[in-house]
Amino acid sequence: MQRTLSQVLTITVFTFATLCLPQANAGAWRDDFEDKRINEWKIYNEDRAVEKWWIDQGTAIGEIFMDGFMSLWLTGKENWSNYSVSCRAKLLKQKNAEPYFGLTLYDTGDKNTRYLFFVYFNGVAIIFKSTPKGGAPIVFPFVAEAETWYKLQATVKDDLLEFRINGQVVGAAQDAEPFKSGQAGLVVSNARVQFDDVAISGEKIPNGGPGKARPVDVKHRLVTTWAKIKKVD
Repeated sequence: MQRTLSQVLTITVFTFATLCLPQANAGAWRDDFEDKRINEWKIYNEDRAVEKWWIDQGTAIGEIFMDGFMSLWLTGKENWSNYSVSCRAKLLKQKNAEPYFGLTLYDTGDKNTRYLFFVYFNGVAIIFKSTPKGGAPIVFPFVAEAETWYKLQATVKDDLLEFRINGQVVGAAQDAEPFKSGQAGLVVSNARVQFDDVAISGEKIPNGGPGKARPVDVKHRLVTTWAKIKKVD
């Protein structure tokens, strides 16, 4: 199956507000890839001729071998909701087409619905609502460089979405018809990308995972950076 970005739906971009992401009794699932195990991860609709994920010296590597495909490496439960995903990521090698990498949240696999948060290497970052119906991305300015580590964090709370890079909000959106829940994961296209220090946190996320336990920030707030309103039917 060719996994492209043609199946996306625009959502609302908005102006400025601060909203608490509830963290009472919050849990955190972590993977720092130090144990070399990947049994808690699964490549969505794996095609060995197109993609590969593996562990190298305590980091995860995702690679696409053919243009026009993206690879999704998923973990977690289908009933996970109202959570944040963070990781570190670095572009190691660009393929023929324009590279990008990022995160998938509320991923339902074969149902083909998910929220996608991407760093492109053409001066932008993007938020997608991906559905079988098609649509268009919401684009925000961000200049990324190869061989540079970036801290990515994507949050979904009810109908609100936020994308942070290196601790700064680069984009936010509101979905009039939000998804209910889904798995989380890492995404790569047209590139070889290195990932590390994955953390998934939220009220319904169990403490665990292969990574080392760390304190959960119970004061985290979802800070939305508003721009112009963009309504979609």
